[in-house]
Amino acid sequence: MQRRDFLLTLGITLVSASAFSFGQSIQAKIKRSEKIALIYGSRYGATKETAKWIAQGVGSSVDVLNIENIDFEETLKKYDTFIIGSGIWIDGAHKRLMELLSTHTEEMQTKIIASFIVCGTKGEDEAGKARIEGYFQRFHKPLTVKPEIHRHFGGRMVIEKLSEKDRKLLDNFYNNILKKEFVSWDRTQPKEAEKFGTTLLT
Repeated sequence: MQRRDFLLTLGITLVSASAFSFGQSIQAKIKRSEKIALIYGSRYGATKETAKWIAQGVGSSVDVLNIENIDFEETLKKYDTFIIGSGIWIDGAHKRLMELLSTHTEEMQTKIIASFIVCGTKGEDEAGKARIEGYFQRFHKPLTVKPEIHRHFGGRMVIEKLSEKDRKLLDNFYNNILKKEFVSWDRTQPKEAEKFGTTLLT
């Protein structure tokens, strides 16, 4: 075997071994845990549904918790590993979830193995990708150790279900910022969300 071919083969082998090791490390984290919780913050329901789809992919070992219904201290004592997710609105991620990350940073950051956001941005062009990256940066800002895996999913907007305040804000955002018609849409991704949950174990 020529030196060039040998080095190429060695490089591929090392990359494959590294990827395998990364997957194994995620799997090991979940297996070691006595209790796993997926904590989500949802305003109109799309993030709640996405959280349940992800949990289906992970399996029956994960508890799905609404951030609005939990006691921070009790939850931190009860669970060893966390997956966190939030819907993204004009005012950012769910405020109570951000409060949890900000006030219990030291306890949370080493236990979080994955995060996700649910938003209307598609990420199909550079501007969309940059916007999504900005969402994640703000969501992860309280943490000094960032989640090893993160993913964004499409959300849903039904104008008739919006509060008067949100409807006015979004109407202004669509007409004056995005220069698009303000209409209802559904971009939820049940299969992709479940697949994401499955990847946390494989």
